[in-house]
Amino acid sequence: MGGFKQQHFLASSPSKRLGQTGEQIAAAAYRKRGFVIVAENAVNARGKRIGELDLVVKNRDTIIFVEVKTRSQPDSRFGSARESVSVYKSRKLLKMAKLFLVRHPQYLILRPQIDICLVIPNNLDNRRFSVTILAHAVQDDW
Repeated sequence: MGGFKQQHFLASSPSKRLGQTGEQIAAAAYRKRGFVIVAENAVNARGKRIGELDLVVKNRDTIIFVEVKTRSQPDSRFGSARESVSVYKSRKLLKMAKLFLVRHPQYLILRPQIDICLVIPNNLDNRRFSVTILAHAVQDDW
């Protein structure tokens, strides 16, 4: 993937499994909205590891870098999805998104956007989830 690689691993803890499930549900939500998955769990493969892009999706004119936040309950001790993405995390997301575009220039013609996707189970068996997409959650002048 042009300097990026996709990480695929089996989650070792219940919280990591919940996070992986959330990422799969977020991917399905974007697919349902007509987006194509470009990358999942993408990390820069060369140099210092900057961070990870949970999901990269695109349609005809937009490429979206998605930070997925999965919570086991709506009122998490980690705060809301928006609150959990700090200024530091926002900067890392911007840096990763820009690096991704440099390494994949074919996407430079698309309008970039960074979303936060919140995934929360609706019941105790974790089989039904609510998905909330906060579009343009991280802003930049690109």
